[in-house]
Amino acid sequence: MGSLLSTDRSSASSSGPRANLSTRGARNAAEFADFARKMSLARNVYDERDNPTGIVILGVADNGLLRGQLLKFFNAQGNLDLNARELTYADRIFASQRLLVALCKLFNEVPDGVPPLTGQHHHTRLITALEPEHIIIGSGATGILDNASWALCDAGDGILLSVPAYNAFWNDFNTRSQVQIVEVPVSPADVPLDIAQHVQAYEKAYLDATKKGIDVRVLLLCNPHNPTGAIYPRELVIELAKFAAKHDLHLLSDEIYARSCFRTENVPNPPDFHSVLTMDLAREANLNPAKVHVVTSASKDFSINASAANGFRLGVFISQHNKEVRDAVSALAVVAQSSAPAGALWYHLLEDGDKFLHWFLTENRRRLSIAYAYVFDWAKHHSLPVAPSNAGHFLLIDFASRLASRSAKEEERMTAKLIKNGVFVAPGAQYHHPIPGWFRLTFSMEPHALKVGLSRIEQTLGLQTWIDAQPDLEFGEQETEKL
Repeated sequence: MGSLLSTDRSSASSSGPRANLSTRGARNAAEFADFARKMSLARNVYDERDNPTGIVILGVADNGLLRGQLLKFFNAQGNLDLNARELTYADRIFASQRLLVALCKLFNEVPDGVPPLTGQHHHTRLITALEPEHIIIGSGATGILDNASWALCDAGDGILLSVPAYNAFWNDFNTRSQVQIVEVPVSPADVPLDIAQHVQAYEKAYLDATKKGIDVRVLLLCNPHNPTGAIYPRELVIELAKFAAKHDLHLLSDEIYARSCFRTENVPNPPDFHSVLTMDLAREANLNPAKVHVVTSASKDFSINASAANGFRLGVFISQHNKEVRDAVSALAVVAQSSAPAGALWYHLLEDGDKFLHWFLTENRRRLSIAYAYVFDWAKHHSLPVAPSNAGHFLLIDFASRLASRSAKEEERMTAKLIKNGVFVAPGAQYHHPIPGWFRLTFSMEPHALKVGLSRIEQTLGLQTWIDAQPDLEFGEQETEKL
């Protein structure tokens, strides 16, 4: 299993036989071979009825908590509703105008972040109202991030990113654009969170990179954060924006989990999420608005993942004050346009705001909180440390007590053992976690599959069987007839 789980990018060398490929093609082929080995797990996924001996995938950010309700909505009469325009070139080249208008309504009117304990969940007004001209639609968030890095950086340039970080960022920025990620060893989940030290870590990483001849062009902010599920406090975002302004960097904010924030018993009052679009960064941080951009997609907040067979492939790039950047990203979006049928389905979900959408976003946050508590209680029973999460589909859990030593080798060995026993939990090495032994575990799975996965973890780690005697994850009675 070692090669399956390798995070060593040195295998991406273009040396050796090139089989008539270009240098960059040979490099991509070498990289993809390792990626394909990791994705081979998807060929044997657990299914209670059809494949009960398959692998329970608890190492991919996938939300199955409302999948049945989504399918019912999408399959309802009239919700596909293609028109003639969607069988030819889109009226905005890369997407339909009606989808862009619906996205404007989402950002301008629909609340994000952590819901209040009591009372109505109010929307935070954007500094500048979003307009269709501000938005580019591409082939998934991966495609959008690839396009953005191509537009903002040259090969060899750097993007500052705190680690641990979403593992696909290395692929998104390096496969085609050949942009380097400059790692910053800090996290919004650090306890206590020292904002001054946080910014100092960025300063050190920036200076070290420039000494190596790397032209750092972008600060990438992943908020809410993947893989920790932490939310950046507003004051930290402001300080990072000041840092970006100081060094004339673009601030690229990945806000793909903005509407998947929730409260938990162990962190009942997390920092509220604040989109950079709601902050006057020109006034508060002296950051040129033309340097501020946002990325999101249909995948996470709307549980229609842009991966594998269930992908809508709809990524969103927002830049309100930089037409040149929009033009550059648009030119690349034409190469990998979004799907008209997928856009039509997302449009109908967004346009149904007063009915299904409002219910769905509210219920999704509620179920994420319940599912998190289910896994947290399981971990607590087994004395497995957990880094509290308040957003997304996952949490970080420490298996070091069940390893022979806290080492990268033992983490890799345990990952292989888990897979052999029918469950995949993503090792921290995939996210460049500085401390071996931490794993990212997805809790937003279909309830029975989640229980089976936790049971297989118990068996693999040599823990006393406990979860089998517990009921399946349940969500209680909740109104669902909103279709």
